[in-house]
Amino acid sequence: MYTLKSIARRGTLLATAAALAVAAVLPSTAVFADALNPLTNRSLTLSSSSPGWNFTDGSGNPTYAMPNSGANGKKTGNTFAFNVSTDSSATGTNEPVKAFTFQYCTTSAGNCRAPGNNGQSGGLRNPDSVSSKTSDLNIVTTTPSEVSGLSLINTTTGIPTGIPNRNDSQGNFIVLKKDVGDSAWTQSTGWDMTSTNAESGGSIAADTETGALNNIIITNPLGGLALKAGGAVKVIFFGTDGNYITNPGAGAFFVKINDYNDDSTMDDTTLVDGGVTVANVMNLSIEIQTKVLETMDFSVGVVDPYTLDSTGGATSQLFDASGKIKHGQCDPILPGMTTGTTTPNVLQMGDQNAENSLSTAATYSTHSYWRLSSNSSAGATVYYSGVTLKNTVGDEIAPIGTTPSAPLRGTPQFGLALTNGKNADNATGPYAVDYTKETDVSKGVFENGVDNLVAGKHASVAADVASLTGYHDAQLYPLVPEPAYDQGAGVVNGDAGQYTVGGSTEFAFDPTSNLIPTPIATENNLVVDCVTARVRYIANIAATTPAGIYTTKINWIAAPQY
Repeated sequence: MYTLKSIARRGTLLATAAALAVAAVLPSTAVFADALNPLTNRSLTLSSSSPGWNFTDGSGNPTYAMPNSGANGKKTGNTFAFNVSTDSSATGTNEPVKAFTFQYCTTSAGNCRAPGNNGQSGGLRNPDSVSSKTSDLNIVTTTPSEVSGLSLINTTTGIPTGIPNRNDSQGNFIVLKKDVGDSAWTQSTGWDMTSTNAESGGSIAADTETGALNNIIITNPLGGLALKAGGAVKVIFFGTDGNYITNPGAGAFFVKINDYNDDSTMDDTTLVDGGVTVANVMNLSIEIQTKVLETMDFSVGVVDPYTLDSTGGATSQLFDASGKIKHGQCDPILPGMTTGTTTPNVLQMGDQNAENSLSTAATYSTHSYWRLSSNSSAGATVYYSGVTLKNTVGDEIAPIGTTPSAPLRGTPQFGLALTNGKNADNATGPYAVDYTKETDVSKGVFENGVDNLVAGKHASVAADVASLTGYHDAQLYPLVPEPAYDQGAGVVNGDAGQYTVGGSTEFAFDPTSNLIPTPIATENNLVVDCVTARVRYIANIAATTPAGIYTTKINWIAAPQY
């Protein structure tokens, strides 16, 4: 079997036969040495193979079909990958590559017509039509610019790990190179991008050309690409709001790739590697329709299972309280320290050494929890509803009101607040739960909760919780506390039992909340994922507060927003 080179050496007659053989497989143009060294391993990857008229999501909404997404055929990105055949490295004899062209046509050879199915009438292009399912290929380069840096690229594979901002603030194209012997992809910089109409063999007037922009040109007048033969190149065009490629409306199309060693003269005299073609075809996306019903998990209780030790399995604190031997990803708040407790969700506030009674000598407090998850895309709001502490004959401890106030011994007060941190300290969250409690053994326990028996666990969650898949620290974010209720963490009794008014711990209670629930935390934009709140309640009395058993019931209400 003879190669082309061996045939060429055998004389004029055979040389003529060789020339005829070459002409049979290459376009009918003059044959240069470059044409025998085409770009190899070439491919074209589309961000979407949907036709250009199809640019909505499964619900027909264009808002969520982002540029460069699989659903958007109108604003697509294209990735070209290939290897050069000509050595243009520093040790080679050829000039660096300073220009690439990408010409979109309906055929792989011969004259070029821009792809599309819009149709024309008297030389006028019809507008892209969703209802008629037509569109012409079009290249929009409003403000083209290079992507800066490799933060969006996996340098091992050369595959993007993300896309630039859709507003074009991060650029819209990048040129990557991986020379022979290199282990990673690097960026080639200094490239400019333009688009032109490069149809041939017809005319707009005769309706044999569309006049659409079908040719991308990128040039690098200063540096260019200097690669050894076999070096790899990737040119990635990302779809953004202002720079994108609109797919044709149907059928296959072809892209002719050429590289040149001059950034202004792009013809056969500056061609580096032989022109080659890649192909692709338009297909409608497969649409899958189903439904996710509205869901919400909202638990209110007095024990956070994440503070319970699971060591010992069936003999552990967690098992006693929940019947589980290990924590789950978003365990609900529990009504007590034992399953089947006879007094679920009941808190005793006061001096434990004096039958849980209040005193003018100290501010007493207790706490509960709530945990919320919802698939509501517009967030949720949590409210409380209730009345202040009252005895059986109607005497009451004055509610603090809607203006937050520090606890003040000797003054009748009832209030509540979250221990998830102040807004001033949590501009972007996380509003983490503060599990600490205030105690003074000499005066009794000022902070009396059902979970007081969880020795040493109020400062952190149980040791095995952090290893849960999908677990995040107990926090309120993305819910944001209302300002009147964000200062519940901290000391409510100062040193030696004296509290200084104006401290950082404050509480409030809206006396009208029993009729009109009062919001305590809200979020209007994000899905609420297993958020946790620790609610602290305080009470003070005066020496003249009537005797009796005082009770109240606080109802917690979650309202997701869809």
